[in-house]
Amino acid sequence: MKVFTQTKRFVFLLAFFMIGLVSSGSGQAAVPFFDISSNHWAYTSINWAYTNKIISGYSNGTFGPKRTLMEAEFLVMLTRYDCSDDTWPKSQTGDRHWAAAQYAYAKSKHLPLKGYNDSTLRDKPVTRGQVARIVAAFHGFDLNEYHAVQYMYINQLSSGKTGIKNFTDYGADESLNRAEAAVFLHRLAKQGKCEMKGMNASPSGKDNSKYPLPADFLPEGTVTFPNPEGETPPSGGSPAGDSRLQAADIEKRTLIANGIDSMFITLSLKDCYGNPISYDESLSFQASSKSGGMISNEDYYEHEYWPEKPYYSAGSSSAYVQTDGPDVTVKVTAPALTTGKNDTISLQATEGTSVNERMACYRTPVTVDLSYVPKAELQVSSSQSKIAANGNSTAYVTAKIVKPGGQMISDYSGQVRFYSAKGALLSASNVSFSNGTASAWVTSLSSSSPVEDTIYAELVQMDSRYQAVNSEIKSAKHSTSILYDPGLSTVEGCAREDLEVAFIIDSSGSMKRSDPERLRVSKSRELMQTLNALNNTAVDFNHKGRYLSGPDSSTIVSPYLEYVFQSGGTNIADGMDEAFSRFTAGTRKVAILVTDGKSNKQQVLNQIAEAKRQGITVYTVGLGSKEQLNETLLQQVAQETGGRYFHVEKSSEISTAYQTILSELSCGELYLGCSPSGTVFSSPSLRLTEDTFYMDTFIDEGCSEVERVIVRFHAADGDVDYDLIYRGQRYFALKKDRSEIDPLALEDEGTFLAFDKDGNLIGSRTIPIILK
Repeated sequence: MKVFTQTKRFVFLLAFFMIGLVSSGSGQAAVPFFDISSNHWAYTSINWAYTNKIISGYSNGTFGPKRTLMEAEFLVMLTRYDCSDDTWPKSQTGDRHWAAAQYAYAKSKHLPLKGYNDSTLRDKPVTRGQVARIVAAFHGFDLNEYHAVQYMYINQLSSGKTGIKNFTDYGADESLNRAEAAVFLHRLAKQGKCEMKGMNASPSGKDNSKYPLPADFLPEGTVTFPNPEGETPPSGGSPAGDSRLQAADIEKRTLIANGIDSMFITLSLKDCYGNPISYDESLSFQASSKSGGMISNEDYYEHEYWPEKPYYSAGSSSAYVQTDGPDVTVKVTAPALTTGKNDTISLQATEGTSVNERMACYRTPVTVDLSYVPKAELQVSSSQSKIAANGNSTAYVTAKIVKPGGQMISDYSGQVRFYSAKGALLSASNVSFSNGTASAWVTSLSSSSPVEDTIYAELVQMDSRYQAVNSEIKSAKHSTSILYDPGLSTVEGCAREDLEVAFIIDSSGSMKRSDPERLRVSKSRELMQTLNALNNTAVDFNHKGRYLSGPDSSTIVSPYLEYVFQSGGTNIADGMDEAFSRFTAGTRKVAILVTDGKSNKQQVLNQIAEAKRQGITVYTVGLGSKEQLNETLLQQVAQETGGRYFHVEKSSEISTAYQTILSELSCGELYLGCSPSGTVFSSPSLRLTEDTFYMDTFIDEGCSEVERVIVRFHAADGDVDYDLIYRGQRYFALKKDRSEIDPLALEDEGTFLAFDKDGNLIGSRTIPIILK
């Protein structure tokens, strides 16, 4: 029996009042809420929760099934469901929160809650992912979020949104609502598991191995890559079991030791109390390599005319980096070696960061293990990574053979065959080596939308003097990428009113990885020059907004966009505030916001109000994966100010969004429905495992007209098309046995094609096949 003091009993009754718990009556009547009908999807569970006095409705006769649940509210529901006989400890002295008693009890059980040390977090929404961890801990299992979601699936406590039952399908980042909470607890009750076991120590993920993750469970970009077959894993620790981390995204763990091959590491940190770190916060860390890996760096110096002007250094084995809120991103380039070597990348809080009690645990570094493997290579490069998509522009493609360690073989005698994945014209296909190199000109495709091409090179005539080199090169793929960019153009015959436009560009540290070519900068400059508004303002932001130039002509302002850099946190609101304060009166006002991250919601909402007060139309562009974006907030900014939201998964696609904005501002007609070209598809994927070939994609929320999706592959005997099956929730998917796919000899990429009900093509996107 739980023991309450008189004060605790009062607090508990107050908690009942706060979430509408019933304090008397145990009748079995149907729920008396006029917003819950008998055919509501959660009716049975809501009726159970109401009957068992776990949750009830509001005085106006509603239940509010879609109302977001706060962490404290869910905890009170959970403790009301708990049937154990444990004695509750006293709440912390001075803790006057209405659920203080419940938090004291939960802390004694080590449930993974955010509100122990910061009571303001108790009244923040609880996410579905956090609930999975809490439910697992309720039953005594210490699991991180990924494994906790798998726990929910295995124990039939959730079936996901569409039945795919992977991490993305669960919706871990989404807030839990009242109806979902009733369903979770009802499913627990059906299993007869009402006793809270809790844990004996703070959560660290020590039970993860008890609930292993199936193949393709994690979203793209969060998979920990295994070491290649035959290689010895490097010794030392791994961030996977580090309790200070929310997630570790390690692009690849093995690099070719050629002085060129590189990869990104992104670690999502928690503070030392296990609480989240705000995205508008920026903390300083020192990244270092034990074995000579090059850490790319970006620093700032004070300049008489330009404070904080960035400069870019090639990198060294140690560098200072700033976090983007909780995320710290580091680019590592392998050294040139002739013998293999293991490496440990360490990230340690600098002295200024570690004096903060919340971050003191990072005095001990977080470590990531890598290995560098020397290999002979056929290195392929292009004179330009981007050329105009006009059918005339050219780039020079070169191939050279290098020994392990990166030294070129200058006397190699043989031939290379060049070919384009998109069918672009090459000046020659089979090219002989001369002084160690073989080269050809590639002519761009003519296209109205951006096209990413891959130029391949394969050795077709070998030099018998280099047998070991030949065998290593023949077993690998060799390529370089070129973007055919059509550029931006205005529509003829449109009389445009005078405009004042502000460009608000994200310069946070995550952009190192989201936009390594800095296309958001070059394309924003092009848009500013093409639009040629009467007045222009340039602003960038990381953990704070920074005024660059304006309001003035595009000729004066556009060069200042080159000062956009990549470091620090993400404070979208401060960037908006800096831009909005520069607007003048008398013309139509437009702002274009580009970001790859999340930010303080309330501050952004305040800026929406300011935009509406000034009459500013805001277009928002979310760059990167949907998981890293707060799409709901970016959509709200656009919708409430009369603009439009665009999601572009890769920075090479930003041109498509910008062309749509340009057309609308030039002619005054907002393009409705699907955004053009590849932005129709969200998170398309082609994955080939040992037994199965998976093809799937989500459709952008604005593309309701999509009726059919096919994937087209090029093969030696012609094109092969597969119709994907609609699975609901804008999701199309198909899987095939590998035994059916292998004999077709498909090329290494496929094209997603979207059609409307009349068979009109409304979008296409080509992506590579990923081997799992």
